[in-house]
Amino acid sequence: MTLFGGPFRWMWYLSGTLLIGWAVTLAVVPAARASSDQAQTLHLANAGEPQTLDPHRYNLRLEETLLNDLFLGLTTFNPAGQIVPGAAMRWQTSKDGLTWTFELRRDLKWSDGKALTANDFVYSFRRLLDPKTAASLAYFMYMLDNAPAVNRGELPPSALGVAADGPYRLILTLSRPYPYLAERLLYPTAFPVPAHQIDAVGDAWVKPENWVSNGAYTLQAWQPNAFVHLRANPEFISPVPIRNVRYHPVVNEQSAYNRFRNKELHAIGSFPAGELETARRQYPDSLRMSDLLSMMYLVFNTRHPPFNDVRVRQALSLAVDQHTLTEKVLRSGNRPAHSFAPTLIEGYTPAKIPHFNQPYAQRITRAKQLLAQAGFDQNNPLKLVLRHVAGIEGKKVNLAVLGMWRQIGVQGVLQQAELRNHFADLRQGNFQVAWAGWVGENNPEHYLTLLKSDIGNVNYGRFTNEEFDNHIRAAQREADLIKRNRQLHIAEAAVVHHYPVIPLYTVTVRRLVSPKLKGWVENGRDIHPSRYLSWQDQLALNHNVNVRLSR
Repeated sequence: MTLFGGPFRWMWYLSGTLLIGWAVTLAVVPAARASSDQAQTLHLANAGEPQTLDPHRYNLRLEETLLNDLFLGLTTFNPAGQIVPGAAMRWQTSKDGLTWTFELRRDLKWSDGKALTANDFVYSFRRLLDPKTAASLAYFMYMLDNAPAVNRGELPPSALGVAADGPYRLILTLSRPYPYLAERLLYPTAFPVPAHQIDAVGDAWVKPENWVSNGAYTLQAWQPNAFVHLRANPEFISPVPIRNVRYHPVVNEQSAYNRFRNKELHAIGSFPAGELETARRQYPDSLRMSDLLSMMYLVFNTRHPPFNDVRVRQALSLAVDQHTLTEKVLRSGNRPAHSFAPTLIEGYTPAKIPHFNQPYAQRITRAKQLLAQAGFDQNNPLKLVLRHVAGIEGKKVNLAVLGMWRQIGVQGVLQQAELRNHFADLRQGNFQVAWAGWVGENNPEHYLTLLKSDIGNVNYGRFTNEEFDNHIRAAQREADLIKRNRQLHIAEAAVVHHYPVIPLYTVTVRRLVSPKLKGWVENGRDIHPSRYLSWQDQLALNHNVNVRLSR
């Protein structure tokens, strides 16, 4: 991207030169392509079974992975996970940061061939914020003018700050500056959905037989708990090297590892930490390690006594040793976290938890004192249930946490659930203490607003603090990024003393990727759109096909 000065900032579209050579190859051998589809299907592991493929109703990272292949937003990722123009070829921002104008590409189409225009984005943003959609992540676009009131049903969707100025110009009007907007538009909540198809078949539009999207791939088949199969979208702005992609829901890391070794999968998202040294020896050309913009944490249900008592939350936090979790329990490269906003965020200094530098023995002593003040001792021990996602690694971490809590007299038990059920219960507030994770943007607000009182059910613990909310609101009035981040630091420094969560660690991704694949670039978002991938032997394969056809 290139930025130009003056009262407006312009970002210009960069053409996808990675795909030009492939486009020529496709033109040479169209007849041979279908015959080789099955052999050249890309098989990828996904973290579980999606609950939905409706971009406005998604909630899980594993759904986001699929949706990034199926749709193209105004902005998108390049192979390195950097923000580049997508459906919009350029955009401008007004000096006060409140008006963003997007110029759309002229060649945008839905997978059924219908032209895609600015009105489709207007419809989509309105649908996202319409309370009838019941989008749990609707707050992602609360910076749009009137968005909260629309989402609460106080104003009609037509009052939302989004408008079309002709077929190729989209205008987003914000109620407050939001310098991170280009990044926020990367998420499925900002993807266009096909109004004409939704009008025709309603919620059934997400079925394969009714599917219409604008991304590099379309939904070909969805066999629950077996696979989701994607097929190249012939109407996409550029042809893709790999025509068929099949995502397999693989919850268990050991199962993913075994299936990779058996050559059933070309890439897996993780494997058991205990296999890391073996993978280094046996699969040196496949092992991919990278730090992820992420935060794994424990959240307290502050509406469930005694976790509404800050002394209890502080005591439990004091007893958790993040370094022990990462260095002795996980031993897989994950980094201990002492703040809620990840340290990987560029241009931001997180506020660390107050006991960051205290000796552990001192922390244990203080934790026991706090529990005693809250009415818990040997005769009346604190008893709790710690919920976590099913999986070997998660169980190891949370068993270790229970062991740390036993040192201060806490009696805890584990309760596990599959990923989607776990987070469904968290959104409903059905827990005492629970493991949670947030993977996302390169800005602190994305994480800190999870603790804002009016953010919705992704504030799992229903934490409320007026001082913190006021600091967040003050930050959200700042258009200048440096000033905004400075105010966010003040907000984080104020909230850490209330211990609404216990930061645990940021993730280091352990992937295995077939050396037959090229175009896979490690990045802090761990984003790898299938449209950028191709086979190492692709040209040789097509040369051989050409020879056979000529004979």
